[in-house]
Amino acid sequence: MAARRAVLAGMAAAAVAPGTPPRAQAGPGAVSAHATIGEFRRGEFDMVGVFDADWLPEPRMARMLDAMAASPGAFGAVRFFGLLNAGEREQTFPTGSGSTWPSPEAPMDFSPSFAALDALVSRGLIPFIALTFFPAAVSPSPIAPPDGFARWQALLRGFLDAAVARFGADEVARWWLEVWNEPNMPPFWQGDFERYLDLYRATAHAVRESGHRLRLGGPAIAWMPPEEGPRLMRRFLEFLRDAPDMPCDFLSYHRKGIWVNEETEPRISRLVEAAEQTASMARELVPERCRGLVLVNNEADMKVGFDHPYAPRMDERFPSWLAAAAIGHAALSLRHADAGLRFMAAADNANQHLVRAPFDGRRALFTRTDAGPADLIRLPVFQFYELLRLLGDRLLAIEPGPGLFQVTTAGEGRISALMTLHPEGPGGPRRLRWTIADLPWPRVNLAVFRIDGAHSNAFAAAGRRMPARVDAAAARRLRVAAELAAQPPLRSGLVPEEGGRLSLDLVLDPFATLLVWVTPFDPAPPARPAGLRAESRGADVLLRWEASRAPELFGYEVLRRDPGRPWRVVAPVLRGAEWTDTAPPSGALDYRLRALSASGRRSPAVAVALRR
Repeated sequence: MAARRAVLAGMAAAAVAPGTPPRAQAGPGAVSAHATIGEFRRGEFDMVGVFDADWLPEPRMARMLDAMAASPGAFGAVRFFGLLNAGEREQTFPTGSGSTWPSPEAPMDFSPSFAALDALVSRGLIPFIALTFFPAAVSPSPIAPPDGFARWQALLRGFLDAAVARFGADEVARWWLEVWNEPNMPPFWQGDFERYLDLYRATAHAVRESGHRLRLGGPAIAWMPPEEGPRLMRRFLEFLRDAPDMPCDFLSYHRKGIWVNEETEPRISRLVEAAEQTASMARELVPERCRGLVLVNNEADMKVGFDHPYAPRMDERFPSWLAAAAIGHAALSLRHADAGLRFMAAADNANQHLVRAPFDGRRALFTRTDAGPADLIRLPVFQFYELLRLLGDRLLAIEPGPGLFQVTTAGEGRISALMTLHPEGPGGPRRLRWTIADLPWPRVNLAVFRIDGAHSNAFAAAGRRMPARVDAAAARRLRVAAELAAQPPLRSGLVPEEGGRLSLDLVLDPFATLLVWVTPFDPAPPARPAGLRAESRGADVLLRWEASRAPELFGYEVLRRDPGRPWRVVAPVLRGAEWTDTAPPSGALDYRLRALSASGRRSPAVAVALRR
């Protein structure tokens, strides 16, 4: 019996939405693999944010985007500003008018805008475009509303026509078009909120007149506590109520875990409260719009100020924050399913251009090394998205806190449970039990991916401090520590107990995030990887290959043979389709790559040679 029992982490989770159907009876504390209580949409939590569009083609951003694309299914969308006054890189706030449309007499030039869009679309990422800011032909200031919006509308129609001609109608229909950014914050908008409503009206009219299939929304307000956020969202919804033909596909806002005037620790409950308030107002004021309406907190960060160093962005607390936010908002989608509302949460956390030094606490997915700003090492927050890609689309059970956040899903050839312990206040470890019943497979594989103070955490490996330097020796060690870790190791071919049951016990420390991944055993080897190539990047070698979307893929193994030496493994098991081999020896280098399935089978190897 012991050989047939898997030991892990987790806990029986109960659906929290009033009126949802009960789970199948699988016994005390068990989740049934046959019970579906709703949908789980990974795309509601796989977006990241970048400040200025002009940074997207820049080398360190391109390096970041390549790494994102190497993990298909992990990242879905990128939100950014400044597409309509592109042509001038800006750090944190709009200051220039760009080159898109320098004067009413000049032709519109969307080449910088399209370079930014190409950087995303070519990698399969969906643009979430804040329609900002004003070029000189529209207003002398990028953030001051003009007296009239005729030129703004001409700019929008010109851009939309050119975008559809360039990228195709079906591609542009996938994009999100958000009217402005934070029209209640002076660094972004030098008008009052009523003037913003005029902008929205003019934008909506131009979008409708374009004739293209588009997704439009707003008002992208900064949810300032305690009253300004709810007051402005109510005013926007009243505006929509009084204009029933006004297009609006999503409501957007920015509720952080902590504002500068809330002198406490970040709290997930603040995000959930803002989402609930918005949903309540939408159901009251525009009930006929609610079916399919998406509520988007697209700056659901721990703390305001993406250029202000903040240590929790570097460690396990950030992925725990995002996991708790995703689970909390998925529970809201379940709770408001009767009205048809959906909830999204995303962080403005991909501002790679702001990183000035290793582990400097700015909001980014990677830190940098001494090899240069484009030589990147993953931060723990990156691994949240690696966990997200392993979840299924059928929701089996959910527990949205407080403290313990947990969701169990089913998908193609997988049962996956994401859990995190994200306390609001002091607290210690939690002992948990998670049981799945009615597994449909006679033999299964079991993996537990973990992000905590000892796993998948380069910042912890660096001593939880900002080191003065990350030289080649340190980079080599930190790259290994940064990869998503399975702990304990993958186990394959387990036989579930009677009733298809698997019971898992573990301890979660505060801010630990785990994903339990159960898959059917298959003795066949996985497909051989394709497209392996190697290129020198300074002292390093960058290996890339075609990313696989096979549901049974556990990861990749990289081996290297140095001159006069035998083959050896030079990387941990990799989830993404790339690896930076830090400062290998000079001379002729041979590399081999194998895919590893969740059933513990290895593919035939593919090889590449490089002379340095």
